[in-house]
Amino acid sequence: MNAGGPVLDRVDVMAAAMAALLADDVRAVGDPDAVGIARIRCTAPGMVVGLPVLKEVFGRMGARVRPLAEDGEVVAAGVVIAELGGPIAAIVGAAPTALRLLTRLSAVASGRGGADPADPADPLARWAAEVGRLSPATPVDDAGPSFELEVHP
Repeated sequence: MNAGGPVLDRVDVMAAAMAALLADDVRAVGDPDAVGIARIRCTAPGMVVGLPVLKEVFGRMGARVRPLAEDGEVVAAGVVIAELGGPIAAIVGAAPTALRLLTRLSAVASGRGGADPADPADPLARWAAEVGRLSPATPVDDAGPSFELEVHP
């Protein structure tokens, strides 16, 4: 979202990212010395929400993220929404957790998240619902967006 949109507390992002990484027991997968790039591609059209969380999850594992979309933007299938760089083992290890959170928050913003956006115990879902509510974009797929990781060593 642009300036003036819903504010996401960095502490909430850090706490959610760490909790998810620990709960999923995320570990680097593969050669620890291999470095490369990766892309996150939208495989089903929808509203993208959760890029700060995506950056935090990958950042905690030592990878860099460059968003190519904005929170609240509706993208078509096939669109690359972020580029990543760093240790491939870290990128591959963190990807399931990062993509799960991105998909969930995007679904919440689209009104299909299955999480109560008013739940005080889930500030990220509340934020995502507010981004979706304020976005001028209209979600384009009843199933909501989905994403995949494409690695280029």
